[in-house]
Amino acid sequence: MPPAPDTKPSPRAISLYYFGIFVMLGVYLPLFPSWLEARGVRGLAMGAIAATLPAMGLVAPPVFGFFADSLGVRVWLIRAACAGACAVFSLLALASALGYPLGFAWLFAAALAFSFFRSPMFTMADVVALETSQRSGIAYGRLRLWGSLSFALTAILAGALVDPARPLAFPATIASALLFAFLLSWALPAHGEAPSSRLGRSRRAEAKGDEGAARAPAAAGSVRQRARALLKSHDFRLFLAASFLAQSANSSYDLCYTLHLRDVGFPESLVGIAWAVGVAGEIALMASSGPLLRRFGPPALLAFAFAGASLRWALLSTVRFWPALLALQPLHAVSFAMMWIASLAYTKERAPPQILATAQGLFSASAGAGSVIGMLTWGELYKRGGGTLTFGVASITALLAFVLAITFARSARRPLSGSAVFSAGSQ
Repeated sequence: MPPAPDTKPSPRAISLYYFGIFVMLGVYLPLFPSWLEARGVRGLAMGAIAATLPAMGLVAPPVFGFFADSLGVRVWLIRAACAGACAVFSLLALASALGYPLGFAWLFAAALAFSFFRSPMFTMADVVALETSQRSGIAYGRLRLWGSLSFALTAILAGALVDPARPLAFPATIASALLFAFLLSWALPAHGEAPSSRLGRSRRAEAKGDEGAARAPAAAGSVRQRARALLKSHDFRLFLAASFLAQSANSSYDLCYTLHLRDVGFPESLVGIAWAVGVAGEIALMASSGPLLRRFGPPALLAFAFAGASLRWALLSTVRFWPALLALQPLHAVSFAMMWIASLAYTKERAPPQILATAQGLFSASAGAGSVIGMLTWGELYKRGGGTLTFGVASITALLAFVLAITFARSARRPLSGSAVFSAGSQ
């Protein structure tokens, strides 16, 4: 169960931390492929390095989630992760400053280490935000949108100020952003993270017949038993499978979108703005997600999000007029923001509160597995057929996720309105 009320992070602290960690992503996602390409890393080699992030996302979130639920740790994991990730990019910046040659092996090892630390930075933040949302009545989307806002602003600035062709500029900027996130993590209080007190509160909640646990499988038992029972649920397994396919398709955007814009003649100075326009749509949807979830429920919104993603990738594969490509960017609100919000709403309502971090880890692992397959595929596909082939295959993959989501929506054991997580969407 969550810490005592006086030890819980405030909504403002959560929003501030989201702002900090997404500053790093605003530099990393748009510029990392170009920085690797400038180091001579292309094709399958680029895909292998980029795949370390989702690959570690496949392993780390369930492990960290189980550890967090069993021992009642949240914020200390976040702080340790920020420090570790900052150390990795500080070493990369130092090597670049000294002119040390960074071949594939060194870049792969650094990316793997960064990916290990990056996982709890975001997964645990979502868990803390969901717990804070339930306590404060402020919708999760209202907390998370500050991360999207910082991503948009940083993407614009990074596109104009950070030259990925310069060896030092990219790693030094990322290291600075991670140091900023580490400092902000100390705004999240951790003195209530005592395993014994957490376990004691959990037992008392079970004795009172905790309502959230009663809604999900395995209302009593250890974290391991509860998680195993949740995984046996047919609708939850379909949800994980659809998440796998959808995130596999979405990873084509993370890896190849900047390269695609360059190859169709998109002005280089506007690449950051293109990313920011997409995030602006994401922010708008997160701010108004509560009423949508209450009216339609997570399964229906997931199906709509996957259908929208399929349409978006199909258009990207065929459109060449760069102003039209810019006009397509608001579809990011559907293909990503709606998918993410609905997935968290489903996870929060479907899982007992005692295994929220574990359930969130299982969802993250499924999405991470999809990204691994995608990252290993899209780089080589782009090398062979450019954006037409890459985003065309991504569109088909998202369409398969839509089919699973329709099945999942029909087989869900109970209606999921999202009200427990997003009940204050209008606040």
